[in-house]
Amino acid sequence: MNRPVSLFLLLICSAFCFPACAGLSGKISKDVFSAVQSPGFRESEAGRLLYVLKDKNRDIKTFKGTGRIKFSGKSGNLVSADIAWVAEDDNKISLVLRDILGRPIARISADGEWIYFVSHADNTFYKKHYDNAGLENFISIPVRIKDFILLLSGRIPVYEFDSAAVTGAENGECVLILKKKWSGVAEKIYFGGDCRDVAEVEIYDTWGDLLYKASFEGEKFVKEYNIPSRLVVSDGAGDYLMLDIERCWADVPVSGSVFILNPPDQAE
Repeated sequence: MNRPVSLFLLLICSAFCFPACAGLSGKISKDVFSAVQSPGFRESEAGRLLYVLKDKNRDIKTFKGTGRIKFSGKSGNLVSADIAWVAEDDNKISLVLRDILGRPIARISADGEWIYFVSHADNTFYKKHYDNAGLENFISIPVRIKDFILLLSGRIPVYEFDSAAVTGAENGECVLILKKKWSGVAEKIYFGGDCRDVAEVEIYDTWGDLLYKASFEGEKFVKEYNIPSRLVVSDGAGDYLMLDIERCWADVPVSGSVFILNPPDQAE
């Protein structure tokens, strides 16, 4: 087993041995307008941009894809591998890391109640409660699994907020800033020149520090959906994940069993 794969497996083991603490406040809003009650908000620029976010790929329920992933850990080591995934709604996903011959090396899966990990290299198996799980111990970046699923499908996680405002960016594009009453900025969403398509999003913790930022590069048209060609997630410490999406399918039949992993000796 080569060193990058060994490092990946070590990171995964750490994720299941130690509790995660991403420092995220609030939750992804079900109704992005409920926090703002001021008259005319829905007709304001902030309201219009929130409608844009709400409508983006809103009907996508299931999707799967293949690509190439590269990420760095806090030690500076770089992991690069082929990857395949299938996801449903915003809390179920199954990821498979593959070697150069297409053989599975490791699998990560979440079914909304449990998160699983299987190493095919040494037949290890882990299982723990979902509990709004994050990927920070997998990739050293505190991004929630729900966030990652949304980003992978071209959508943006919108957290609870008390006020929303639009400002101009240095390059002339617009930025939607969401704030909580007591903790300040919770999220910044950067739109492109037409102020319709999101280029980047920044998520902040309760102390106002950057947790992570995610950017979209390029675009693929899958049915009626716009899926990013490349997703880049990074933090302020220089750690990052870069996922090149090579192929993608949407609204495909998905069996619930794909999100449940069994120990290697019990696998079908």
